[in-house]
Amino acid sequence: MIENTDTATPQPDGLSRFLGWLSALFVGLIVVITFADVLGRYVFSAPVRGSVEVIEFAMALVIFTALPLVTRSRGHVTVSLIDSWFSGVWQRAKQVLCDAISSVALGLLTWRLGLQGLEDLKTGASTVVLNLPLAPLSFALTAFAALSTLVVLMLIFNTLRQTGETA
Repeated sequence: MIENTDTATPQPDGLSRFLGWLSALFVGLIVVITFADVLGRYVFSAPVRGSVEVIEFAMALVIFTALPLVTRSRGHVTVSLIDSWFSGVWQRAKQVLCDAISSVALGLLTWRLGLQGLEDLKTGASTVVLNLPLAPLSFALTAFAALSTLVVLMLIFNTLRQTGETA
């Protein structure tokens, strides 16, 4: 008899699935446009007009659509030089402090992106080749940064609610 040793892995919720698919969509867009641009450039001597601008937009969107997912799973790069110094409630306190610093950084990023979006809207800033407006991108990045800020605040709340030794 085969025993099921599969541990209960939490399934992603709707928002996580949506952000994952959205991020993958932008990665796919980058791949397709890069392939078409290289093929056009070297085979037909006709690169895709504005490919660099579209790829730049897509790269920003890949990063910012994945940011809430990485934040939620605590997947950011960390250095654990002092982790062994703490245990129990002190480990939780360190985690809350680190998350609080992250929330401040993400909050500042959200604020600055929002200001940039307003400036882009006011000036009508756009890309050089395709004349794509920059304000919608800035506001989209603002929304994803704000979502990441809310996610890290939720992590702080959940850490503070925990009891016992686990953090």
